[in-house]
Amino acid sequence: MRYAACLLCAPLVWAPVHAGEEQDRYEEQAMTRCASHRAERAMRAERGERGSAIRDLEAAFPGKLPKAEPGKNEKEGEAWFELVAGSGDEWRKTDAVAAGLGPMYERWAQRLELGPAPSIKRDEFLRFSKLIIRNAGLMNEEANAKNDNTGDDADKVFRILDTNSDGELTGTELSSGLREDKPQADGNGDGRISKEEYRDYFRRRVEKKGEAMTAAIRANEALMRNLDGRGKRGTGLPDWFATLDSDKDGQISLFEWRKGGKLTALFQEMDLNGDGLLTKEEYTRYLKMKEDKLKQDKREQEP
Repeated sequence: MRYAACLLCAPLVWAPVHAGEEQDRYEEQAMTRCASHRAERAMRAERGERGSAIRDLEAAFPGKLPKAEPGKNEKEGEAWFELVAGSGDEWRKTDAVAAGLGPMYERWAQRLELGPAPSIKRDEFLRFSKLIIRNAGLMNEEANAKNDNTGDDADKVFRILDTNSDGELTGTELSSGLREDKPQADGNGDGRISKEEYRDYFRRRVEKKGEAMTAAIRANEALMRNLDGRGKRGTGLPDWFATLDSDKDGQISLFEWRKGGKLTALFQEMDLNGDGLLTKEEYTRYLKMKEDKLKQDKREQEP
């Protein structure tokens, strides 16, 4: 009886039902790293001259720009020229300025080394558009090839999770994410996750994260384009900085940012030291870093 009583009084020790926090964290970090690389590669083409041209043309001619993947439509440049010049044989600077395309015209004229030319002829326009479309296509192909190469990273995580080294994941070897996704991850329904099944699961998670990161980067860059240069005179800051700084301490906290309805991912990208506060200095340095990155990407596209 005394022995039985001791057993009843003894604390119950539950065995873990899934992989530990360290394994979960390792998996999450690996996926985030791959997704970040994926998003950055996806944005490189959009930051190039083709991406800039598409943004400019979409703003000037909403809904009229044909959609095409980079490098997939050989006549994309012809469609652009028809938009800016109609049936004419040249794109006149006066027409470009009237359509809000003055900066694009100046950029193209400079790259074509035309000087202060009053127009860009059709053959000049098509020659340059063909170059930037081809470069964007090559960058897109490179990005897609690298995006498909997540197998090695998945195998590294699989090795960490497979604690008994039997080549399958079961029971306590399953990470939190894998347990949540098990109905889809366990393709053959045998209750075990093979290395190939884990690769598919890893790739799906990376794709989803990458798409979210890409969307956040796009939104951030659109925010910067729309708000830069509209700040109060002498501050060098956009109006939204002062608006979001509700306690007027000269910086924006993550709480203030979220309260303003902004995406957390955008804040984290600008918060360079990761302390949860966006200062004026950080914002200025962030803009400089983005500008330098944009210039570098454009240089890499040059023949």
